[in-house]
Amino acid sequence: MTRSTPAPEHVQQLSGASVRGSDGEHVGRVRDIYLTDATGELAAITVTVGRLRGRAVLLPAVAIAPGSLTELFSTPSPHITLVVDAAAARAGDPPPPTAHADPQTLRRAARALGIEEAPRA
Repeated sequence: MTRSTPAPEHVQQLSGASVRGSDGEHVGRVRDIYLTDATGELAAITVTVGRLRGRAVLLPAVAIAPGSLTELFSTPSPHITLVVDAAAARAGDPPPPTAHADPQTLRRAARALGIEEAPRA
């Protein structure tokens, strides 16, 4: 899976977007956006799950379904679709305590979702 690089005007569209699992069920809403420092590529999003307790989960970019961001930016339907079902996404790792998600944290978050990121060439 390739990561997408949202244009600066699109990054703001990610904030608050609805997130759905591969099963179509609502997971939550995007709270935070993590970009790779060197390239500006989307690295991960933090999604707020549940209304009463507001628990957050870290979803690495590899968890976002291919083409989902393109749809978000080009259609009026403001949702992101994942490659994992909603239950798996809700059970994901919490975000880091700082505003920085290093590669090890992203790999751990992907493994918590049952995703093994393909090695980079």
